[in-house]
Amino acid sequence: MIDDPYPESWQDLQTGVKRLFRNVGLAADVEVDLQTPRGTVNVDVCAVDRRSLDKIKYIVECKNWNATVPQSVVHSFTTVMHETGANIGFIVSKYGLQSGAKQYTHNTNITGLTYLELQQRYFEAWWRRYFCPRIGDAADRVLQYTEEFNGQRDKAYENLSEEKKKKFDQLRSRYTVHSWMFSMFNLESVSPHLNTGTLLNVPADLDNFKKEVLSQILPGVEWHCTTFRDLLDLILQFLKDVEEEFNSLFGGYIFDKGPISGVGPEGPPIEGRFR
Repeated sequence: MIDDPYPESWQDLQTGVKRLFRNVGLAADVEVDLQTPRGTVNVDVCAVDRRSLDKIKYIVECKNWNATVPQSVVHSFTTVMHETGANIGFIVSKYGLQSGAKQYTHNTNITGLTYLELQQRYFEAWWRRYFCPRIGDAADRVLQYTEEFNGQRDKAYENLSEEKKKKFDQLRSRYTVHSWMFSMFNLESVSPHLNTGTLLNVPADLDNFKKEVLSQILPGVEWHCTTFRDLLDLILQFLKDVEEEFNSLFGGYIFDKGPISGVGPEGPPIEGRFR
Protein backbone atom coordinates (compact mmCIF):
# COMPACT_ATOMS: atom_id res chain seq x y z
CA MET A 1 0.00 0.00 0.00
CA ILE A 2 1.12 3.55 -0.69
CA ASP A 3 -0.30 5.11 2.48
CA ASP A 4 -2.06 4.04 5.65
CA PRO A 5 -5.47 2.80 4.41
CA TYR A 6 -7.18 3.99 7.59
CA PRO A 7 -6.52 7.74 8.01
CA GLU A 8 -7.44 9.29 11.33
CA SER A 9 -9.74 12.01 10.02
CA TRP A 10 -11.76 12.95 6.96
CA GLN A 11 -9.30 15.77 6.34
CA ASP A 12 -6.48 13.24 6.20
CA LEU A 13 -8.48 11.13 3.76
CA GLN A 14 -9.13 14.12 1.49
CA THR A 15 -5.48 15.15 1.61
CA GLY A 16 -4.36 11.60 0.87
CA VAL A 17 -6.61 11.32 -2.18
CA LYS A 18 -5.46 14.71 -3.47
CA ARG A 19 -1.80 13.77 -2.99
CA LEU A 20 -2.24 10.44 -4.74
CA PHE A 21 -3.85 12.09 -7.77
CA ARG A 22 -1.12 14.72 -7.91
CA ASN A 23 1.56 12.04 -7.67
CA VAL A 24 0.23 10.32 -10.80
CA GLY A 25 0.06 13.58 -12.73
CA LEU A 26 -3.41 15.04 -12.21
CA ALA A 27 -4.13 18.59 -11.11
CA ALA A 28 -6.03 18.05 -7.86
CA ASP A 29 -7.35 20.08 -4.94
CA VAL A 30 -9.60 19.62 -1.93
CA GLU A 31 -12.77 21.53 -1.01
CA VAL A 32 -13.35 22.82 -4.54
CA ASP A 33 -16.38 24.95 -5.42
CA LEU A 34 -17.93 24.00 -8.76
CA GLN A 35 -20.68 25.74 -10.66
CA THR A 36 -23.93 23.91 -11.38
CA PRO A 37 -27.22 25.03 -12.97
CA ARG A 38 -28.57 25.49 -9.45
CA GLY A 39 -25.58 27.37 -8.03
CA THR A 40 -22.30 26.37 -6.42
CA VAL A 41 -21.51 22.97 -4.95
CA ASN A 42 -18.45 22.12 -2.86
CA VAL A 43 -16.75 18.78 -3.57
CA ASP A 44 -14.23 17.00 -1.38
CA VAL A 45 -11.64 16.43 -4.12
CA CYS A 46 -11.63 17.56 -7.72
CA ALA A 47 -8.93 16.43 -10.14
CA VAL A 48 -8.35 17.12 -13.83
CA ASP A 49 -6.13 15.26 -16.27
CA ARG A 50 -4.89 18.29 -18.19
CA ARG A 51 -2.94 16.12 -20.62
CA SER A 52 -6.01 14.25 -21.79
CA LEU A 53 -7.69 15.49 -24.95
CA ASP A 54 -10.96 16.31 -23.21
CA LYS A 55 -9.49 17.37 -19.83
CA ILE A 56 -11.07 14.46 -17.98
CA LYS A 57 -12.53 15.60 -14.66
CA TYR A 58 -12.63 13.42 -11.54
CA ILE A 59 -14.76 14.17 -8.49
CA VAL A 60 -14.30 12.33 -5.22
CA GLU A 61 -16.60 12.10 -2.21
CA CYS A 62 -14.61 11.12 0.88
CA LYS A 63 -16.34 9.35 3.74
CA ASN A 64 -14.06 8.43 6.63
CA TRP A 65 -16.91 6.67 8.40
CA ASN A 66 -16.64 3.55 10.54
CA ALA A 67 -19.44 2.02 8.50
CA THR A 68 -20.29 1.25 4.89
CA VAL A 69 -21.75 4.06 2.79
CA PRO A 70 -25.54 3.92 2.21
CA GLN A 71 -27.41 4.34 -1.06
CA SER A 72 -28.63 7.84 -0.15
CA VAL A 73 -25.06 9.15 -0.45
CA VAL A 74 -24.76 7.66 -3.92
CA HIS A 75 -28.05 9.28 -4.97
CA SER A 76 -26.82 12.72 -3.92
CA PHE A 77 -23.45 12.17 -5.53
CA THR A 78 -25.13 11.19 -8.80
CA THR A 79 -26.76 14.61 -8.93
CA VAL A 80 -23.44 16.32 -8.29
CA MET A 81 -21.78 14.29 -11.04
CA HIS A 82 -24.50 15.18 -13.52
CA GLU A 83 -24.69 18.89 -12.74
CA THR A 84 -20.92 19.49 -12.67
CA GLY A 85 -20.21 17.58 -15.89
CA ALA A 86 -17.64 15.33 -14.20
CA ASN A 87 -16.43 12.34 -16.19
CA ILE A 88 -15.47 9.96 -13.38
CA GLY A 89 -16.69 9.84 -9.81
CA PHE A 90 -15.29 7.99 -6.81
CA ILE A 91 -16.83 7.52 -3.40
CA VAL A 92 -13.83 6.70 -1.23
CA SER A 93 -14.38 5.38 2.27
CA LYS A 94 -12.97 3.10 4.93
CA TYR A 95 -15.27 0.17 4.32
CA GLY A 96 -16.85 0.67 0.90
CA LEU A 97 -20.50 0.83 -0.11
CA GLN A 98 -23.52 -1.00 1.23
CA SER A 99 -24.82 -3.69 -1.12
CA GLY A 100 -27.72 -1.55 -2.37
CA ALA A 101 -25.44 1.42 -2.96
CA LYS A 102 -22.98 -0.79 -4.83
CA GLN A 103 -25.77 -2.17 -7.00
CA TYR A 104 -26.94 1.36 -7.78
CA THR A 105 -23.53 2.32 -9.22
CA HIS A 106 -23.59 -0.48 -11.82
CA ASN A 107 -23.52 0.90 -15.36
CA THR A 108 -22.71 4.41 -14.09
CA ASN A 109 -19.52 6.47 -14.07
CA ILE A 110 -19.42 6.24 -10.25
CA THR A 111 -17.27 3.72 -8.41
CA GLY A 112 -17.23 3.01 -4.70
CA LEU A 113 -13.81 2.16 -3.31
CA THR A 114 -12.08 1.82 0.01
CA TYR A 115 -9.00 4.02 0.36
CA LEU A 116 -6.86 0.90 0.04
CA GLU A 117 -8.61 -0.08 -3.20
CA LEU A 118 -8.03 3.41 -4.61
CA GLN A 119 -4.31 3.04 -3.86
CA GLN A 120 -4.24 -0.37 -5.51
CA ARG A 121 -6.02 1.00 -8.56
CA TYR A 122 -3.36 3.65 -9.12
CA PHE A 123 -0.31 1.90 -7.66
CA GLU A 124 1.42 1.09 -10.95
CA ALA A 125 1.03 4.66 -12.19
CA TRP A 126 2.27 5.98 -8.83
CA TRP A 127 5.23 3.63 -8.95
CA ARG A 128 6.29 4.53 -12.48
CA ARG A 129 5.50 8.25 -12.44
CA TYR A 130 6.46 9.17 -8.88
CA PHE A 131 8.30 6.58 -6.77
CA CYS A 132 10.92 5.57 -9.33
CA PRO A 133 11.64 9.06 -10.78
CA ARG A 134 12.07 10.65 -7.35
CA ILE A 135 14.60 8.01 -6.32
CA GLY A 136 16.36 8.22 -9.66
CA ASP A 137 16.63 12.01 -9.52
CA ALA A 138 18.07 11.96 -5.99
CA ALA A 139 20.54 9.22 -6.94
CA ASP A 140 21.66 11.09 -10.04
CA ARG A 141 22.93 13.91 -7.84
CA VAL A 142 25.11 11.44 -5.94
CA LEU A 143 26.13 9.66 -9.13
CA GLN A 144 27.79 12.82 -10.39
CA TYR A 145 30.28 12.42 -7.55
CA THR A 146 30.80 8.67 -7.97
CA GLU A 147 30.65 8.04 -11.72
CA GLU A 148 33.81 7.08 -13.62
CA PHE A 149 34.12 10.23 -15.72
CA ASN A 150 33.00 13.69 -14.64
CA GLY A 151 35.17 16.63 -15.62
CA GLN A 152 33.57 19.13 -13.24
CA ARG A 153 34.05 16.79 -10.30
CA ASP A 154 37.63 15.95 -11.27
CA LYS A 155 38.53 19.64 -11.51
CA ALA A 156 37.07 20.32 -8.05
CA TYR A 157 38.79 17.20 -6.69
CA GLU A 158 42.22 18.56 -7.68
CA ASN A 159 41.63 21.57 -5.43
CA LEU A 160 40.99 19.45 -2.33
CA SER A 161 43.56 18.93 0.37
CA GLU A 162 45.20 15.53 0.53
CA GLU A 163 43.16 14.67 3.60
CA LYS A 164 39.90 15.52 1.83
CA LYS A 165 40.99 13.65 -1.29
CA LYS A 166 41.49 10.55 0.83
CA LYS A 167 38.04 11.01 2.40
CA PHE A 168 36.48 11.53 -1.03
CA ASP A 169 38.07 8.35 -2.37
CA GLN A 170 36.68 6.42 0.58
CA LEU A 171 33.18 7.82 0.05
CA ARG A 172 33.30 7.15 -3.66
CA SER A 173 34.38 3.56 -3.11
CA ARG A 174 31.63 3.07 -0.54
CA TYR A 175 28.75 4.57 -2.53
CA THR A 176 29.53 3.94 -6.21
CA VAL A 177 27.39 0.81 -6.49
CA HIS A 178 24.55 2.24 -4.39
CA SER A 179 24.30 5.45 -6.41
CA TRP A 180 24.51 3.61 -9.72
CA MET A 181 21.79 1.11 -8.81
CA PHE A 182 19.44 3.73 -7.39
CA SER A 183 20.00 5.92 -10.46
CA MET A 184 18.68 3.07 -12.58
CA PHE A 185 15.22 3.87 -11.21
CA ASN A 186 15.23 6.73 -13.74
CA LEU A 187 15.96 4.55 -16.75
CA GLU A 188 12.37 3.82 -17.67
CA SER A 189 11.55 7.54 -17.68
CA VAL A 190 14.47 8.19 -20.03
CA SER A 191 14.12 5.07 -22.19
CA PRO A 192 10.68 3.43 -21.73
CA HIS A 193 11.60 0.39 -23.83
CA LEU A 194 14.91 -0.32 -22.13
CA ASN A 195 15.06 -3.72 -20.45
CA THR A 196 15.98 -3.17 -16.81
CA GLY A 197 15.46 -6.79 -15.73
CA THR A 198 13.61 -7.30 -12.47
CA LEU A 199 14.88 -4.14 -10.79
CA LEU A 200 11.98 -1.92 -11.82
CA ASN A 201 9.20 -4.48 -12.00
CA VAL A 202 6.13 -3.22 -10.19
CA PRO A 203 6.45 -4.98 -6.80
CA ALA A 204 3.82 -7.33 -5.51
CA ASP A 205 4.13 -5.94 -1.99
CA LEU A 206 6.43 -3.96 0.27
CA ASP A 207 8.15 -6.89 1.96
CA ASN A 208 8.88 -8.52 -1.38
CA PHE A 209 10.44 -5.30 -2.69
CA LYS A 210 12.64 -4.97 0.37
CA LYS A 211 13.77 -8.57 0.05
CA GLU A 212 14.19 -8.86 -3.71
CA VAL A 213 15.48 -5.39 -4.62
CA LEU A 214 16.68 -3.31 -1.68
CA SER A 215 18.64 -6.21 -0.19
CA GLN A 216 20.69 -6.27 -3.41
CA ILE A 217 21.36 -2.54 -3.36
CA LEU A 218 22.09 -2.17 0.35
CA PRO A 219 22.72 -5.60 1.89
CA GLY A 220 22.20 -5.74 5.62
CA VAL A 221 20.17 -2.53 5.86
CA GLU A 222 16.76 -2.86 7.49
CA TRP A 223 14.01 -0.56 6.26
CA HIS A 224 11.57 -0.02 9.10
CA CYS A 225 8.37 1.11 7.42
CA THR A 226 4.90 -0.18 6.63
CA THR A 227 4.01 1.82 3.49
CA PHE A 228 5.72 2.55 0.19
CA ARG A 229 5.55 6.29 0.87
CA ASP A 230 7.43 5.84 4.14
CA LEU A 231 9.97 3.70 2.31
CA LEU A 232 10.38 6.39 -0.34
CA ASP A 233 11.09 8.96 2.39
CA LEU A 234 13.72 6.67 3.93
CA ILE A 235 15.48 6.08 0.60
CA LEU A 236 15.44 9.78 -0.26
CA GLN A 237 16.86 10.62 3.17
CA PHE A 238 19.62 8.05 2.69
CA LEU A 239 20.57 9.58 -0.67
CA LYS A 240 20.40 13.11 0.74
CA ASP A 241 22.72 12.12 3.59
CA VAL A 242 25.17 10.57 1.14
CA GLU A 243 25.12 13.69 -1.02
CA GLU A 244 25.76 15.85 2.03
CA GLU A 245 28.83 13.78 2.88
CA PHE A 246 30.26 14.67 -0.52
CA ASN A 247 29.06 18.28 -0.39
CA SER A 248 30.79 18.82 2.95
CA LEU A 249 34.18 18.08 1.37
CA PHE A 250 33.68 20.74 -1.31
CA GLY A 251 31.82 23.35 0.72
CA GLY A 252 28.54 22.70 -1.08
CA TYR A 253 27.07 21.11 -4.17
CA ILE A 254 29.71 21.59 -6.86
CA PHE A 255 27.69 21.02 -9.99
CA ASP A 256 26.08 23.82 -11.96
CA LYS A 257 22.69 22.26 -11.44
CA GLY A 258 21.23 18.90 -10.56
CA PRO A 259 19.76 16.51 -13.13
CA ILE A 260 16.60 17.84 -14.78
CA SER A 261 13.83 16.66 -12.53
CA GLY A 262 10.32 15.93 -13.72
CA VAL A 263 9.04 15.33 -10.23
CA GLY A 264 8.16 17.92 -7.64
CA PRO A 265 7.11 17.27 -4.04
CA GLU A 266 3.70 15.97 -5.08
CA GLY A 267 3.90 15.06 -8.73
CA PRO A 268 5.60 15.28 -12.10
CA PRO A 269 4.92 18.55 -13.93
CA ILE A 270 7.19 17.93 -16.93
CA GLU A 271 5.53 16.54 -20.07
CA GLY A 272 8.26 13.98 -20.65
CA ARG A 273 7.35 12.13 -17.48
CA PHE A 274 4.06 10.92 -18.93
CA ARG A 275 3.56 7.97 -21.22
